Amino acid sequence: MALRYAMVLAAGKGTRMASERPKPLMKLCGVSMLRHVMRAVLELDELERVVVVVGHQAELVERELRGYGSHAPEIVAARQPEQRGTGDAVSAGLSRLPDLLPGVGGSGSEVLVLPSDTPLLTAETLKALAKAHMESGNAATILTMEASNPAGYGRVVRNAKGAVTEIVEDRDLVGDQAMIREVNTGVYIFDLALLPVAIRRLAPSNSQREYYLTDAIELLTQSGYQVGVMSVADVQETQGVNDLPQLVAAEELMRSRILARHIGAGVMMVRPETITIDAEVQIGPGTTIWPNTLLLGHTRIGSHAEIGPESSLIDTDVGDGSRLVRVDATAATIGRSVMAGPYVSIREGATVSDRAIVEPFSLLK
Repeated sequence: MALRYAMVLAAGKGTRMASERPKPLMKLCGVSMLRHVMRAVLELDELERVVVVVGHQAELVERELRGYGSHAPEIVAARQPEQRGTGDAVSAGLSRLPDLLPGVGGSGSEVLVLPSDTPLLTAETLKALAKAHMESGNAATILTMEASNPAGYGRVVRNAKGAVTEIVEDRDLVGDQAMIREVNTGVYIFDLALLPVAIRRLAPSNSQREYYLTDAIELLTQSGYQVGVMSVADVQETQGVNDLPQLVAAEELMRSRILARHIGAGVMMVRPETITIDAEVQIGPGTTIWPNTLLLGHTRIGSHAEIGPESSLIDTDVGDGSRLVRVDATAATIGRSVMAGPYVSIREGATVSDRAIVEPFSLLK
């Protein structure tokens, strides 16, 4: 058994986002939700191929994937022509997996399936899920969480012996199933020898008339296969992002993570609650970031620099030991040991040489 494949479901339109941008490409901390999820997935060992299932505005999502360039594992797209549910999306994704045996499935391989709208999900959690699945011998292992308010989530239903029997979507609940607090996060690992068979047996017998991937769980258990769960330690990781309020809340959590990561790597933050740093910004150790500073895009700052207060750097490189006070710069290159500010504006494409002194109220083009 080996986790050779991953499948990211990124075909959704995201109507509740009230945006023309496809839902997987909605950004938080300067990076699309899809890219956040892919980062976590690509940290898994032994992966050979990642299939991203696209649908709504497929060309835009595929363009994002091309931005990864050549990569190991291989990243490929699979198109879901009509958005007919998560089961149909997985069916489309299976067509791009090379390890399938005709009419059966994959021999000795496992596949991770997850949505593209859980940008807070970490590689550590995915690695723990993979370990739990491999050690259990399950046909499928579901990443679950205990929800204080389970409304909107599919419930994990168990029998009298405590074994998982099915997942019931929120809109299809009956009786006391609504009281269940153990919920599905939409993240699974399946035995690839069994998943295609279950997918072919799916039927749209639900209120939405869609093909639910969750129904594959019941099909597996009815066939005598064991399905297990792993409960996520931090429920914030698996909270889906379906509308703008949820996107804003997720971005706040992501920003806190980013600040903590840089502080842990030796970057001093003065009044960090006033500092904004995007996900792909790089900062060297020994640097101090002063209040009301924005570091956005692909900004890179060397070691032992001082940035701020009240500075804004977008896609800008700053060398070691530079001191920038109230500096705004976009797509600029600032050398080592530069002294600039206050009230300096550095325009796109400008270069500041090593050890230069940029006087207050300067404009560099």
